[in-house]
Amino acid sequence: MSDSINPTPHLNRARVKQTALEIVQQVRPFWKAERVGLSFLERIEAATRQAIRREVAQHPSRGKTLL
Repeated sequence: MSDSINPTPHLNRARVKQTALEIVQQVRPFWKAERVGLSFLERIEAATRQAIRREVAQHPSRGKTLL
């Protein structure tokens, strides 16, 4: 994979990193995580894509808007 290709096109990576580190502080306050790795972001990207697929599959086939 080339470095110029975004491996997480559906994510605002800075916001995901910020949120993940905030959650670490809340859930595991004694763990002083400072960074978020690409593998974490790729897992979140995959989960996001799967959530989108699941929502589309469950959506009724009428109208032109995903609700």
